This record gives sequence, C-alpha cells and structure tokens, in this order.
Amino acid sequence: MRGWWIGAACLAASAALHAQESTASASPAPAPAANSSNELSAPAAAVTQPTPPRQIPVGSARHKQRQHRAHPEPSTPSPITDHFALRGTYFMGSVATTGQFSSPGMTGTPFSAEQTLGLSDATNQARAELMFRLEQRSRLRMDFIDLQRSGDAVLTAPLQYGDQLFKQGARLQSELDWRQTDFTYTYSFLRNDRFELGAGAAVHLLQAQARAQVPNSPQRVVYSEAGPFVTIAADGTVRIDRHWSLSVRGNYFKLTINNNNGSLADYHADVQYRWRANFALGLGYEYERVDVDLLHANPAGYVQMRISGPELFARLSF
Repeated sequence: MRGWWIGAACLAASAALHAQESTASASPAPAPAANSSNELSAPAAAVTQPTPPRQIPVGSARHKQRQHRAHPEPSTPSPITDHFALRGTYFMGSVATTGQFSSPGMTGTPFSAEQTLGLSDATNQARAELMFRLEQRSRLRMDFIDLQRSGDAVLTAPLQYGDQLFKQGARLQSELDWRQTDFTYTYSFLRNDRFELGAGAAVHLLQAQARAQVPNSPQRVVYSEAGPFVTIAADGTVRIDRHWSLSVRGNYFKLTINNNNGSLADYHADVQYRWRANFALGLGYEYERVDVDLLHANPAGYVQMRISGPELFARLSF
C-alpha cells in the first residue's frame, strides 16, 4: 500500500515535463542577445521583392496580339495604309445613249440621244470621292455622278416618243439628266504592305429624267424614274514601289423581275504617284454601262447608256 504514492509522483513528474516541452515548442524563440564589442555579428540577409506575376492577355486581347504577330500592319504610305482619303477628279469622258419609249397601243421609235436629239456626246466635269477605312480591313467608299445634258435639233424623221408623235421637220428641245450616288463597302481578306484585295457590295441611288418638247407648242413629254440598285463589288491595290501604286475595282449586277431587266456595270483602274506621304497624283480610266429594259411598265421601252473616258485626279489622305 505504501508504493502507490511513488507511482503517482512519477506520473505527475512525467505530465509536468511533457507540459513544459509543449509550452517551449509553442512559444516564439527569444531574440538573440546583443553582441558584445568583441563579438562579430553575422551579415544581414538581403531583402528581395517578390517578382510580380506575368500578365497573360486573355480573350480578344490575346487574339489581337497573336493576329498582329502573324499579320503585321502595312507601314509604307500607300492606298493600303490610308484610313481616310478625299479625291478630286476631272473626268474627260464620252457618253452614248440609246432608247425607246412606248405607250399603250403606240410603239416608240428607237432613237440615239446624241444623233437624233442633238445631246452632247462629251462630258467634262469635276467629281469627288470619299473613302473611310473602318478598323483595318473594312472600307466604305462614296462617290457621286451628276450628268445633265440638253439638246436642240430638227428631226429628220418622225419620232414616236411615248404618247407624243413629233413630226419630221419639227424643232425638238430635249434634256436628259442622270444622277447617281454610290455607297460601296468592301472587306479586305488579303492585306499586307504590298497587296490588298477585297470584296463586298454597293448600293446605287439612281435618278433619271427625260424631257422633250416643241417650243411654243403643247407637245411636251416628261419621264422620271428613281430608285436603288445593288451590285457586287471587288477592288484591289498593288504597291509597285515606294511611290507608285495601281488600283482597280469593279461593280456588276443584273436583275430580272417580271420580264423587266436591269443591269449596271462600273469598272475603274488608275495608277498614282505618291508625291508626299499624304498627297498623290494619278491618272485613271472609268467605264460604266447602264441597261434598263421595261416591258411591263408605262412607259415601256429601254434605255442604254455608256459613260467612259480618262480622268486626272489629286488625292489627299491620312
């Protein structure tokens, strides 16, 4: 019975020792004492700043960087690098117009506007053109044609002009006005420092008016039509060297509705010299043909007009 307290004392001493070891391991290590004057201190460790994490582009930013590395943007000043361009043109063209206007029960007489009606076959006029580049590969071009001609001729044969019959020998005064506003969008699927090739569509706002009358007479006829027309467009540019470039473009479409036919073709080519980074001079050639054949309309008939000729232009771009 006397040995129980010996076991209890040993158990208590073991528990106290275990608690002391736990306290020592949990408490922070004491700060080292200051070195005396005859003791050498260890050099302090250099403090380094953590390296900031690398920023990795995500989404569209990563795609744009990868696309830029694969297809670097053109750098040599040319029509390929222009984001805005204003072109002033002096067009020295020729016009050929034929037509026929019929009314119900009366078949019109085929005529030439230049030979029969005495309209001029030349058109020397100033034109303007604007081009905007949207982003890097999309372009919008706007141009305008205003062709107004008048004639005064003595008829050498009777002319059935719609519902009016103008007799042989009558003096006929006539006017033919043609207005055209074009909006052309193209997307360049090929674009680098030397080549650009694109395709798209164009909307042409057309307005035509034809008038004919015998002076001091009730004989007078006026026809007027207006409307939009859509064509398929393509254009391309080749930078030959640092100063010279060649540009071509074309629009075409033919539409048939209820035996009424209409087509428009417009082709253009020019070569230009880049005199300064933002200024160029050039020489070009334009060809446009419009065909309208109306079988079920009043008046019925057809009109064919061809405009072609060279042009000189100056081009300001940024």
